[in-house]
Amino acid sequence: MSEFERRIKELWARLTAGFSGSPRTARRTRGDGTANIRREATARAQQAAAKARDLRDSETAKKAASALHDLREGEAAKKAEAAFNDLRASDAGRKAESAIADLRQRESVKKAEESARRVLNDLFSGGSDGKGGTPAP
Repeated sequence: MSEFERRIKELWARLTAGFSGSPRTARRTRGDGTANIRREATARAQQAAAKARDLRDSETAKKAASALHDLREGEAAKKAEAAFNDLRASDAGRKAESAIADLRQRESVKKAEESARRVLNDLFSGGSDGKGGTPAP
């Protein structure tokens, strides 16, 4: 949520609470709104995780997994794997691998990887509690 949106919400909370209300009432209203947003986000993340589980358990997904397994075990896949291994063993492949390893050591890349890891963990664990990636009970 941007600073502008936060300020608009605060103004709206003050208007709906009335200017004669105490600051304590306004804080309570704002806190309740935040709690509702967190609950809603958690519920939606859990719904998305449930739909992902249902999709994974569907007959179509099982057929796709079987087809993928067959593709991986096929002759073309084995040839592609051998070619890929040859490429990795070549001088150009080693240089590229070294460049990628150096790039991954940069702080910005490490932060992006960690952020992506947390998002995926939240998605597959059924949501988060809104406090930085810990799964909801």
